[in-house]
Amino acid sequence: MPAESTEWSEIDGFDVAPPDASSGSGSVPEVILADIAAQIGVPLTASQVERLDQLVYLLVEWNARFNLTAIRDPREIRLKHIVDSLVPCGHNWAATTGRPPATILDVGTGAGFPALPLAIVQPEIAVTALESSRKKAEFVSLASAQLGLNTRVVRGRAETEGQRPVLRERFDLVLARSVAYLPALAEYCLPFTRLGGHFIAMKSERVDEEIAAGLAAVEAMGGLLREPIPYALPGVPGTRQLLVIEKVAQTPAQYPREPGVPKRKPIL
Repeated sequence: MPAESTEWSEIDGFDVAPPDASSGSGSVPEVILADIAAQIGVPLTASQVERLDQLVYLLVEWNARFNLTAIRDPREIRLKHIVDSLVPCGHNWAATTGRPPATILDVGTGAGFPALPLAIVQPEIAVTALESSRKKAEFVSLASAQLGLNTRVVRGRAETEGQRPVLRERFDLVLARSVAYLPALAEYCLPFTRLGGHFIAMKSERVDEEIAAGLAAVEAMGGLLREPIPYALPGVPGTRQLLVIEKVAQTPAQYPREPGVPKRKPIL
């Protein structure tokens, strides 16, 4: 993986034409998407639903060629990728910080989740997506262009990008879905979080052991773990957790460490 990041304004590497994002969507999937999002406290406009459904079909088409995500069924994509990505939108930021975030970084965005759904539903927020995989970063940039989103895509590793002044401690909110165990994840994400900002790790229900293991790393990065926020996805068994970490002190200059080190030698 190259150490230098690239912001993608032109897409290369795809040898077939992109699919028509407007094809294939119908009223039944749209109703399902709107209804499920409403159940998690995120009302959607007709225009937002249309764009989210276009994203679903873009992912389905490209996934058949490039294996971007293991979830391939459109209904499961709507629920487990789209709706799950929108959960932070339902958080009461006014109670937490006095205002909603103006800048968001999605670390390890994969095929664009939660970055792309958040950019669709909250266009007033400047969303940056960080991804080390070239093909996935290209897809996110392509989908953003197709959907008319103002999403910045950076290709690189968190350990390298977290040392760059243009990105370090610049973001109101940093998000990560299913990227790594908390000790390593804190070192990946908190260096990007501004002082007074928040890092949210979106996790499954069994997090007690992970929280205990990650407290030392969170503190070393200048973070303070707040009370986890449980949530459920309609129709999906179990309870998930938002691990909300406030940035209360600057991250020491030596963090993040070299690529691979946070995972191999986590702070415990």
